[in-house]
Amino acid sequence: MSCDLTDPAILEAYQDILAGTPTNWLILGYHDTRDKISLYSKGTGGLDELTTHLKEEVIYGFVRIEDRYALLAYVSEQVSGLRRARALVHGKAIAALFKASNVQINTSSIAELTEDRVRARLGLVEGPPTPDPSSPATPSTPVQAAEAPVPAPRPATPVSPPPAVAPAPAPVSIDTVMQPQIQPSQPQSEVSSPLRTGSPRSGLSTPRTERQLEIEAAERKVREEMERQKQAEVAKRQRETQEREARERELFAQKQALALERQRKEESDRLAREAMKKQLIEMEKLRGSGLSGYITIQVAGSPFWKRRFYVMRGQVLSLFRDENGRQPISDMKLGGQVAHLADASLEVLIPNSFFVQLRNGQTHYFFSDTVKDKEMAMAGFMKCNESA
Repeated sequence: MSCDLTDPAILEAYQDILAGTPTNWLILGYHDTRDKISLYSKGTGGLDELTTHLKEEVIYGFVRIEDRYALLAYVSEQVSGLRRARALVHGKAIAALFKASNVQINTSSIAELTEDRVRARLGLVEGPPTPDPSSPATPSTPVQAAEAPVPAPRPATPVSPPPAVAPAPAPVSIDTVMQPQIQPSQPQSEVSSPLRTGSPRSGLSTPRTERQLEIEAAERKVREEMERQKQAEVAKRQRETQEREARERELFAQKQALALERQRKEESDRLAREAMKKQLIEMEKLRGSGLSGYITIQVAGSPFWKRRFYVMRGQVLSLFRDENGRQPISDMKLGGQVAHLADASLEVLIPNSFFVQLRNGQTHYFFSDTVKDKEMAMAGFMKCNESA
């Protein structure tokens, strides 16, 4: 199932893309041939222009985005199973020719070939994350004030109320001022000297007391600011905790839903396989022979798909060239040897496909003509494996 890539226009367009010329994409196709691949188109409009030239068939593309290269394999959903299988083999040959490709993308939907998705596959996502404008700004002055050393508070000196305004005294002589009279009942210690200003009995604040009041006001302002910051930090942590718990609950619910859906699907598949096995047993009783039919197989280590007529008897899968063959081409012993059996349509892009992994490490791929044929074949593999 080799392909013909001798069209000289393919290498010419490929070299133009690598050389950094305005040409930055090309697409290849079969032109209604079986194995000969030719250049369909090339251009300078990038991925958007490339996708406008895709057709409902098997198309291979090569595109340059910045300094990286992507190899595309577009297989329309309208393409038959055999052509899909052939495209899988030919895609490897094209990848070997276009060695400069950084990533290979297989798809059956044009909608998946967007600029953003291809750039992401090429690792060309640009720009750091934009800071969240809703996050609180880092405080500067209040924090610096909070971190600055604050002098230890001193006990405030009680301030006496100002003296009441007395009426002006009568004029006295200078002798009276120089020699104040002391009442017999008044102690000498209680006589206030005119030179002792600022005493507690005078009712006046000293400069030291005013400075202390300023310090206390600054301390209160710092404490209030620190308390506001502490409350804001506590509220922020609470919001973050609530958001994280909400995300965890949502993720847990999603995991539970997925697990439940997976369990339902596994149970449904198990019941379907059990029913299929019972049907196979009844068929063998009626016909006296095992399950049989046509199937396409890609044996382990081979890139080629081959259509064969198979017969399952007991623990053995026998492959014939056709239904009239008398001697099998090969026999595969399955009793207790099947390690894993699963759908493979997403892996090989072929409908009704599945793979069988044996305990010796070999993996064989199969695809049937219909969904029912696929289910019958998978049930037959399970029955042969459990017959051991």
